[in-house]
Amino acid sequence: MNIRKKTVSITDLGVASAAALLLSASPIQASSEGEALYLQHCSVCHQPDGKGIPGFFPPLADNARVNSDDPGTIQKYLRRVIFGYHGGLIVNNQMYSGRMPPIGYVGRLNDSELLKLINYQRSAWGSKARPITFAELAKARKAGSLK
Repeated sequence: MNIRKKTVSITDLGVASAAALLLSASPIQASSEGEALYLQHCSVCHQPDGKGIPGFFPPLADNARVNSDDPGTIQKYLRRVIFGYHGGLIVNNQMYSGRMPPIGYVGRLNDSELLKLINYQRSAWGSKARPITFAELAKARKAGSLK
């Protein structure tokens, strides 16, 4: 019977230690369910502070489309969040080219979670936009994706 011993190198221990450190790191504590959903689904691209990544992912903080009270603008924004979006987008006079995944599409977030996430975005980072309603979300979902 041939039994092989696995040797562990210093490099393996370094990788294992780094992984253990990352797994034990304290996550950012959310103050609401909406913020927790934002941190989980949006913050990698749009950043925890809502400022985005220049050229790729637009800021949500101080973004007129996110905070608008215009019904048409709200519907467009909701449809982008629900169904995703790709293509050029200009925000605050800067072009962005990243892809927005379909956060509210089948199997990701239910409408209650989606509203909490969207209303967090509309009230975070100093914004005071009115909350979005279930009726507005349902209308956007029924309208379908932006063409």
